[in-house]
Amino acid sequence: MAMKLDRRTVLKGAAGVTIGLPVLECMLDDHGVAHAQSGGALPQRYGIVFAGQALGGDDHEKNRSRINGELMTREGDFIVPPESGSGYTITTPLRSAQHLVDDFSLVSGMRIPYNESSAEPGDVPAGGAYRDFHGGGSSPLLSGMRSTAASFTANGPTSDQVVAQMQSGQTLIDSLVLRAQPSFYLAGYSFAGRHRISYSAAGSPVEAQDSPQTAFTSLFGNFMPDDSGQQAQHDFDQRSRRSVLDLILGKRDTLLAKVGATDRVRLGDHFDAIRDLERRVSEVPQVAAGQCMVPTDPGADPTVGTDIAGSGSADIGTNDGYSDEFTRSRVMADLIHMAWVCDLTRVATLQVTAFQSHMNVYPITDGVDSPIPLNRGILADLHEVGHNGDTEMRGQLAVSLCLEWHIKHWAYLMDKLKATPEGAGTMLDNSVLVFMNEAGHGRHLNSPSDAEPKTHSVEDMAMLIGGRAGGLSPGGHIATGGAHPAQLLVSAMQAAGYSGDTLGEVSGNVPEVFG
Repeated sequence: MAMKLDRRTVLKGAAGVTIGLPVLECMLDDHGVAHAQSGGALPQRYGIVFAGQALGGDDHEKNRSRINGELMTREGDFIVPPESGSGYTITTPLRSAQHLVDDFSLVSGMRIPYNESSAEPGDVPAGGAYRDFHGGGSSPLLSGMRSTAASFTANGPTSDQVVAQMQSGQTLIDSLVLRAQPSFYLAGYSFAGRHRISYSAAGSPVEAQDSPQTAFTSLFGNFMPDDSGQQAQHDFDQRSRRSVLDLILGKRDTLLAKVGATDRVRLGDHFDAIRDLERRVSEVPQVAAGQCMVPTDPGADPTVGTDIAGSGSADIGTNDGYSDEFTRSRVMADLIHMAWVCDLTRVATLQVTAFQSHMNVYPITDGVDSPIPLNRGILADLHEVGHNGDTEMRGQLAVSLCLEWHIKHWAYLMDKLKATPEGAGTMLDNSVLVFMNEAGHGRHLNSPSDAEPKTHSVEDMAMLIGGRAGGLSPGGHIATGGAHPAQLLVSAMQAAGYSGDTLGEVSGNVPEVFG
């Protein structure tokens, strides 16, 4: 008789270590439906990857750029293509996700409403932006609730936490909130709320973990005590303990002997992925910062960069203002993937860069594969790229190269989900993963009478929604006539099992994402 396992089966080993298992054939019936699973369905997962930048640059139309000191007109650099539906032109920011074009929808033409004739807090419309960017647009973007001040605070629960509360108790962790940018990098300033994209209620942020090592330990090891003496003992224990796979060796071998050939291969891939994740985290250099973290541990995070030297190409350095956010984002994407594989949680957010990010973009643009080869990397931080901080590299192409770098991390997680078998398909079939950034490209929110396009705009916004959870039908460009970004989040929430039709003060969805 074939072995049957519950979908929630874990392997328990020494020191209380447990390892979740991927979805195996012996957990499913002949139709790929999970045994002992509520409603007979595989888990539906909800994720957001966030970028702290706009879609275009100040005073530059969507086809205008200055590259290597030369002003030029080029089509295809703005993220939104001219065609709707399938088979659309792959624009510069979407190049890193081109191989996934059938697995996501590009939704454009969205905007957050605002009062064009009044900047008074009491005149902000429902779900609208307060007339002071950046903070004035954050609450409606994240929570669908209007903002009445320029503070970076959501005035209601964010979409991830609505889904997490809906699924509360079904997994060990209700939600996983991570951030790759560990510092604001602007001398004399702090994050002041710019580092938050997840709120359980109005004004109640869910603090993100910005240390890949601590996030790994929290998910796959023992907790980190608050007491300094206990931290030292915990650090000693962590140095001396073996791999979590070694600790469940006997249980692992017993299980492998009982399952079929296909499940043995799948379990082998699963254990290999855990081993690779342990290796990746152990190779990350250390930083002497981070919540509940011992700074002398050799297997820790990339060093946190110093504050940027200045705002423009005349004085900004090439190595400051950067903490290897590339590696941090990759490790955190690996953690999200494995947390979903092991069903530790079904809700996750990854804030690659903060609102109004001042991360130095020279390290991510020097040597980049650009449609117009760059003479050098862009000498500006991410915020000033939108404000034309580099006199030689500015406008649409510069902004889009930075946007492509962000989308690359979203695509990396999409790839991992697509490569992981689950039921009759892959994890991507049972997931919804949104890519969102903080601003569009249109009239200046602070002064909408200014006709020149600005980076401080909540008009002409675009987002990506990937996966096939809940009946999503990806593969095309959907040009809306001014949909609210929260309506796309409602669609994503519904794909993950949300039965409502609102987020904050915003009602309705984007029905086209369901085909």
